[in-house]
Amino acid sequence: MLHISSNATFKSSYIAFATTMSSKTPPTQSKSITTLPLVNEALPQTDGYGRVREILSNLGDSAWSHDFRTETTWFSSQHNPFVGFIPADLKATQADNIWKGSTHPDDRHLLNENDHAYKNMKQERHALEYRIFDDKGKMHWVLDRGVVVEKDEQGKPVLVVGTHVDITTTKELQQKISSLLDQQHKEIVKAVIERTELDRKEIASILHENVNQILTAGRMMLEFLPVMDKAIGEFTEKVKQIMYSAVDEVNKICNDINPDSLLHIPLTDLVADLVNRLNKGKTISIIFDHSGFSPTKKKNKDHELTILRAIQECMQAIVHESAAQFATIRLESNNDFMMLEVFCDDKKLNINLLSANLRIKNIVNRCDLFGGTFHLEKNKNEGVLFKALIPV
Repeated sequence: MLHISSNATFKSSYIAFATTMSSKTPPTQSKSITTLPLVNEALPQTDGYGRVREILSNLGDSAWSHDFRTETTWFSSQHNPFVGFIPADLKATQADNIWKGSTHPDDRHLLNENDHAYKNMKQERHALEYRIFDDKGKMHWVLDRGVVVEKDEQGKPVLVVGTHVDITTTKELQQKISSLLDQQHKEIVKAVIERTELDRKEIASILHENVNQILTAGRMMLEFLPVMDKAIGEFTEKVKQIMYSAVDEVNKICNDINPDSLLHIPLTDLVADLVNRLNKGKTISIIFDHSGFSPTKKKNKDHELTILRAIQECMQAIVHESAAQFATIRLESNNDFMMLEVFCDDKKLNINLLSANLRIKNIVNRCDLFGGTFHLEKNKNEGVLFKALIPV
């Protein structure tokens, strides 16, 4: 049938395989066949195969038939367009071996599985797409289709016939379309990310320039408020502390959402501040391990921002959508990648629902845009692990 390998230099082996025959003796109907036919040699009309081959030869495509009794394959082409051998010069077993030896190694399993399915009566027809190399080393895509036309008494296939169609042009066009669609998708994701970060920057600016200034002005006025008695003094001090806290919170929110924060504050400091605030809530205990993260190597700002957003979104999901009591954030880096692992101990957290979360989808698209990956893993006995890998 059709098997796959990357050896494309068969020109010399074709010559070695070629058998010079001064006379051709067609096989008989006896089960004991001592002489194999040449690949495109017509068989007697009485066994029915000759007529089948005559029909196949006029189909226009490269036709073939495979006899499971002799394990030989007949090819109709005078010069096989896929691998370059001339069927008239080769016996059926030789041509079949050359075909198998020319197929791509990554696709060979398709043909082996196809043969197995026929022999075990699991299918009566097939349609496969795979790669094969001609004698010049050029790769072709083949659409290989076949159907059983004869069975034995047990119902096992005896003869399968089919065609080989070169679909290289179609495949190349599909790959170009797929590449264009992928590029279009990335451009859309990039535009959404840029717009989102710009919105965050504008919000951070409003908070800092307007809200923060108002709170600071109110705090300064309280500083100069005359203390009439002890009670008023204590009350004034409490209001000042509240305003101090409000100013701090506004600054922290600005750092969280402003993409320019990474220009002034290290990534690890921003994450540590987030963890400290979450731990103050007392609803979850979080450990941040960045001992394997190198802050000295200059990293791409957009890639670092992606790691920061991944941590923020993961913790948002864990704190608000899980029953986790414990979580860890582990951040590492080497010369090529930044690696993030966020774990929570909620054993019942549904990762399918979590994967459908718009925030998580956004992180997946974001990591993909910058050549990285993001995915979720679940261990029933432990919890859920969020994993991100981003180029430095």
